[in-house]
Amino acid sequence: MASIEDLATKSERSSPLGIVGGRQQSSDDVKEALLTTQKTGALAKLQEILSNIGVGGFHWRLMAICGFGWMADNGWTQTIPMIVVSVQREFWVADWEIGFLGSALFLGMAFGSHVWGRWADMMGRKLAFNVTLLIAGLAGLIAAVSASFYMLVGVYLVIGFGVGGNLPVDGAMFAEFTPKVERGKLMVLLSVFWSMGGFLVALIAWVVIPHNSCASTDGCHWRGNMGWRYVIGIFGGINLLSMLTRAGLPETPAFLIQSGDVEGAKEVLRRMARSNKISPDSEVYKSIDELGLTSNESRGSARFNLEETAEETRFGDEAGLASWVNSVKVLFEGRYMKLTTLLLWGIWFFSTYGFTGFNLFLTKLLEAKGIHAGNLYRDAFIYTSVGIPGSLLGSYLVDTRLGRKWTMVIFTAATSVFLLFFYLVNNENQVILVSCFVNVCSMIMFAAYYTYTPEVYKTSVRGRGVGIASGLSRLAGFLAPLVNSGLLAVSDGITLPMMVNFGAMVISTVFMVSLPIQTKGRALD
Repeated sequence: MASIEDLATKSERSSPLGIVGGRQQSSDDVKEALLTTQKTGALAKLQEILSNIGVGGFHWRLMAICGFGWMADNGWTQTIPMIVVSVQREFWVADWEIGFLGSALFLGMAFGSHVWGRWADMMGRKLAFNVTLLIAGLAGLIAAVSASFYMLVGVYLVIGFGVGGNLPVDGAMFAEFTPKVERGKLMVLLSVFWSMGGFLVALIAWVVIPHNSCASTDGCHWRGNMGWRYVIGIFGGINLLSMLTRAGLPETPAFLIQSGDVEGAKEVLRRMARSNKISPDSEVYKSIDELGLTSNESRGSARFNLEETAEETRFGDEAGLASWVNSVKVLFEGRYMKLTTLLLWGIWFFSTYGFTGFNLFLTKLLEAKGIHAGNLYRDAFIYTSVGIPGSLLGSYLVDTRLGRKWTMVIFTAATSVFLLFFYLVNNENQVILVSCFVNVCSMIMFAAYYTYTPEVYKTSVRGRGVGIASGLSRLAGFLAPLVNSGLLAVSDGITLPMMVNFGAMVISTVFMVSLPIQTKGRALD
């Protein structure tokens, strides 16, 4: 079997004086080029193997496990509109202060999404995959016993840091285990769990808060206002139980190949094949054994030198700003990627602003529309429940002729229209109906670009690409409560905040139309 060193020596001898492309080609340069070629070939072969393994028990278990992370992401966001009234009454919080709670969560999410996304690209998906829910769950239990409003705000910042990694890390992990033909549909089915997070929290709140909360600020003591604490504590416990289901999951084959461990990738693929009930006599196992072999090699060891390839996926030896800049620059490499990355950043930011500005203030907006206080938690539950069929519909649409791009374009535009209708209608039934349409269309929109974004980036930068986009969405989520609470204070009614939410969705629609790449059926590089 030809070794890397032998191949490098032959390549140098084949070029007079080792001159290639007008410069002297060293043995290290040749080895680096050969290693890159090997990895590219192995990643291409990986897609074929994943298709042959198909979708089975391994993927359904992985979907449920990753889905718990996506449930946590939306669930923690949904706790805020559910608990805000009770928190205000117990801690005597002014209207201008209450926005700090949502902003703290999203600030933590912004930081967490970048940190965990980059960590996943540098050190692997597995550790970040396990730690994020642990942090969120433990912090949630602490939040449930908060002694003051600002203690609650501080703990929500920590919750956000933990849960902020769920979308980029869990999404990248699931995508890298999935055959490209089925990936779009399965990724959007995964987003159903995101909708279920809000549904679950709204259900818990509807059950426990009305009978365990103060009617007013006067004489409100924590013993008679335990409902909001039950909501947070129960959901924190669910996070910890979900974390336990992740024990034993392997690293993704794509990351193992990218970081040099082809033998490790083979073992994971064999485990997937066994879990999916592939016969031991199948040709799938032979193709797994041949993964990573070049034309000059026979069957045998195909492990790359991790130290020689680490530079392509790690920036840890660089310092501070230079490290961050280099980690971002790679997102702009490749045809159309500069424009695509900038547009995605804008899409994640503005669509999240428009949706969060509406969603976090839903109870206040419903009150402004004259909805009876006794119906708020019921109506909030109805609003969140329709997101589930929205995500299911999205799972179908992204694999139709619309693809990912036009699905998100159409339903982001529709969200904009229904936000405008919400502002215009006043009848209670009409208000609830239109708000449900806002949620359905938003869930289809999120499902489409949650599928699109991981697919558009290479394996070596996928976690980072999704992480930065997710971080910008968290920044939007941080700004929306602060800005909209200020607009509510200075506006006569809900005119200003609703027009800003509408405008943000319109801008997102324009950016989506401008995306130059359609990822439907595209192999993960």
